[in-house]
Amino acid sequence: MKWLSLILILLSVSLTAQSIRIKGEVQDEAKGDLPLAHIVILPDSTITIADYRGRFSATVEPGAKRFIISYTGYQTADKRLIIARDTTIQFSLQASIDQLQEIVIKGQRDRQRELFESTQSSTNLLLPEDITAIPVLGGEADLIKVLQLLPGSVQGIEGSSDLFVRGGAADQNLVLLDDATIYNTSHLFGFVSVFNPDLLESVESINGGFPASYGGRISSILNVTSKSSIVDETHISGDIGLIASRLYVEQPIIKDKLSVWVSGRRTYIDRVVKVIGEELPYYFYDFNARVIARPSSRDQLSFSMYRGEDELNIFRDRNNDGDGFLTVYRAGNNSQSLQWRRQLSKQWYSKASLTRTAFEYDINNAFRNNSILAFSDIHDVGAKLEVGTLNSNSGNFKLGLDWTNHQVSPSVVSSTGTISEIFSSSASSGQAADELALFGEYQWNWSDRLSLNAGFRGSMAIVRNKTYAVPEPRLSVRYALNEQEALKFSYSRMAQYIHRISNSAVTTPTDIWYPSTDSIRPQTSHQFAASWQRRFKTQPVFFSVEAYYKPMNDLIGLNEGTNLFFNTDFTTDLVQGRGRAYGFEFLVRKDKGKFTGWISYTLSWARRQFNAINSGAWYPSRYDRRHNGAIVGQYTFHPRWSASVVWEYISGSRFTPIIGQYQVVAPTATGVNLLPVFAPINSVKLADAHRLDVGLKFRSKPEHKFKYEWFVGVYNAYNRTNPVAISIETDEVTGALSYEQPGLFGLLPFISYGFKF
Repeated sequence: MKWLSLILILLSVSLTAQSIRIKGEVQDEAKGDLPLAHIVILPDSTITIADYRGRFSATVEPGAKRFIISYTGYQTADKRLIIARDTTIQFSLQASIDQLQEIVIKGQRDRQRELFESTQSSTNLLLPEDITAIPVLGGEADLIKVLQLLPGSVQGIEGSSDLFVRGGAADQNLVLLDDATIYNTSHLFGFVSVFNPDLLESVESINGGFPASYGGRISSILNVTSKSSIVDETHISGDIGLIASRLYVEQPIIKDKLSVWVSGRRTYIDRVVKVIGEELPYYFYDFNARVIARPSSRDQLSFSMYRGEDELNIFRDRNNDGDGFLTVYRAGNNSQSLQWRRQLSKQWYSKASLTRTAFEYDINNAFRNNSILAFSDIHDVGAKLEVGTLNSNSGNFKLGLDWTNHQVSPSVVSSTGTISEIFSSSASSGQAADELALFGEYQWNWSDRLSLNAGFRGSMAIVRNKTYAVPEPRLSVRYALNEQEALKFSYSRMAQYIHRISNSAVTTPTDIWYPSTDSIRPQTSHQFAASWQRRFKTQPVFFSVEAYYKPMNDLIGLNEGTNLFFNTDFTTDLVQGRGRAYGFEFLVRKDKGKFTGWISYTLSWARRQFNAINSGAWYPSRYDRRHNGAIVGQYTFHPRWSASVVWEYISGSRFTPIIGQYQVVAPTATGVNLLPVFAPINSVKLADAHRLDVGLKFRSKPEHKFKYEWFVGVYNAYNRTNPVAISIETDEVTGALSYEQPGLFGLLPFISYGFKF
């Protein structure tokens, strides 16, 4: 009898220790998904958050369970169930009566509500459907081109994927993919971004009011997150377009525990042109993958990797004798990140990540026995740890550490043959730098009207013979005038210890990344922003007016006339100075109904001052664009048909013109030389640019397992020539000089075919 009792006890313990899996979905009463709903399971003290489709999963012990499900604007549900085996549950929440007209059910509408109710301002959130719905160059969906249509961000030249935020340079944006820094954000020499839209889960762009957990740049944060859900079954999707094709595959490995996805993209312009007997020796590719594991109900682990490369290989043989001129250009990013999130208790969580990232390029020119190679690279490793609370009614706390090590080979030139007499082999010295930061912030909810987020980031850089330390306080305040209107104010100080040296307004192969040194100080900025935001009861319309002012110190510049190409001694031409940017931003956005879209407008100024440039006087920055606006609309006139339109307007970019010439006696006294006379720096701008893009999308029936869609349209529908450069032309009769503004793209039709099953 004793043995039987012991066996029963052991059997009971064994059964109790068995874990079971709960899968569920959170919806509203109209069967609309509720993304990011919070689910608490008691007595296990398990907390989980639904994904962007309202789905969640958790591992618990069998027995009686209490489920507490909450979502902003809805009544909290409290359900008690007995769970004995793996179970799938569906919860339906009821909208709060006093907020019924304001309820945001799904998708982007929910994100607008969350932004409105938070202290955060100067922020935009995008999901994949926001990106793939908009017609763009070649039909290739591009998240950066969508961001360029929102307030505060402008592009470099037409069609480019450079991003200039609130008067800042492209290198002043911190771009993260699953916590790993991406240094070069574009392919096709700036016309396509490196982010494959198939793998995106969410995109957060922060232009001001920066949380203390972010730092390292002085203009903006672009935080890109790839898909992080464990899938139940195999999914395959792809897209075939004019510029590139892509394929995405996700596969479960262990049910509810482990899954993996891989994604690839390649341009095939080189192959298509070759079929018709022409040569275009260029291609790019991307490869992404992620492994997601959930070893317990409290833990989620993931490992992400990215590899992308551009290659141009040109051989010019005019005499057809095999002794032509060869040019090979390669540039590529690669990154890896390991992330671990753990739910420590009902309210406490922790996040840790290890990252590695690299960017390098090389340009190799060869002719017979002569060759010259220019090379540059940057390698980073980093770690970040964060602990904090969430779901507290009174306020939430966050504390963390951040470390990054930079290893930079800024510029290496290797030459052989007689050309070495002109360009001798040389190299700028390699540089190393360590960035460290301690950050903390607290979110106070003092009342229904007033909330405040105060944070502090103490950052430092350890470089050769020097250590820099910069305090970076942060503050964001929200005051609700009523249920539909709110005032917000933010202040941020930011520091930047790694810089991109460039003498071009757009990303070019000769750009060089370089850390702060004992003679190059870190860039810093203060940013003040104030906004008024309004939501409407009867319509899901969000309206925002925001003003900002951003003074900047120790900006990086180059002495006038400096050329970075094959230049390994560029540090002697570096100068540092001041800048200021200020402006007003307007946004009206509608996210519900058959017609959705937004209207944005930015009025801005950006100026610079360097003692060694322009005689020390202030001058307009190359990023000074007075007016920037866009109208974006999508209309669903049938469940299978939708149309989209984008109209964009932007002030012309600035340049320094030659306004005359004068003659001087040549040094050899055998003639005269003509020397140019320049106008004040950046005193003239190119013609303003505007463009209309239209698209039409046709989808398969939603009940079909194999789903497809056709997306056809026209880029630059009224065929306007928008200037991308300037050229000097000479009148053959009078000899007078004049400027011309050549364009790059006229009317361009596009078509793409997407599928998933």
